[in-house]
Amino acid sequence: MEKINKSVLNQVITPRNPESYKGNYGKVLIISGSTHFGGATILCSSAAVNTGSGLVTVATIPEKFTAINVKIPEAMTIDYQNKKALTEAIKNSDVIAVGPGLGTSSIAKGVVKAALTQTNNKQTLILDASAITIIAQENWPLESKANLILTPHQGEWQRLSGLDIAEQNPKSNAQSLQQLNPEALLVLKKHHSEVYYHETTAQIEAGNPGMATGGMGDTLTGIIAGFIAQFGFSFQTVSAGLLLHSTIADKLNKDNYVVLPSKVIEKLPKYMAKYSYKD
Repeated sequence: MEKINKSVLNQVITPRNPESYKGNYGKVLIISGSTHFGGATILCSSAAVNTGSGLVTVATIPEKFTAINVKIPEAMTIDYQNKKALTEAIKNSDVIAVGPGLGTSSIAKGVVKAALTQTNNKQTLILDASAITIIAQENWPLESKANLILTPHQGEWQRLSGLDIAEQNPKSNAQSLQQLNPEALLVLKKHHSEVYYHETTAQIEAGNPGMATGGMGDTLTGIIAGFIAQFGFSFQTVSAGLLLHSTIADKLNKDNYVVLPSKVIEKLPKYMAKYSYKD
């Protein structure tokens, strides 16, 4: 298995053109949240904003709008229960991330189905958390015209792949991904997380037990969305987002027993600036 090292950060994170505007850095749509899980939406969306996405729209339930607008004034909000508004937002986005805190209600199922069926081959669709659970429960084919990224933890991957956690190894994971969708990219979240894409399997040697707290995966999804919006869909782009997430967390863990996702998010602009400099 290949190792993902910090050179990928310098390769992917590039200095911004002095003559820039927000349209240069991609449009991200985060479809997330439910009555009991509003924090996932804030963390995912904050991560996308702080990685530098040009425009971030959050599709969630209206009762969460105020919290999002206060916490993330840079993001726009729409009601994902409004089918017309959701369809328009999907159509106009470069990257769509669906699942954090979404739950598995009938409305959530409709939202996931819309993301799967309404995206096109110029877009990237990230399936996380509840979206993966819904697809597994409903036994839907893992199909989309968009570039497809899966970001499950091992329990979610078990539901989708049918592999018990003890059976999850590079060979079996790659085989299962091939059967589910040979064009999809898998980020398997675990101790030393792994990335699978086509014939390539790679692993980061970063991460720490302080990261074992709610919202860490939601934050990663937002980072990956922001990276793809700016730097394009590729194995390297996703690997860089994954590695930066854990690299920042490792720095914080030196002085903090628990690494809070919100603290990782705060450090994103600083570390992206650091790795954008070319020696």
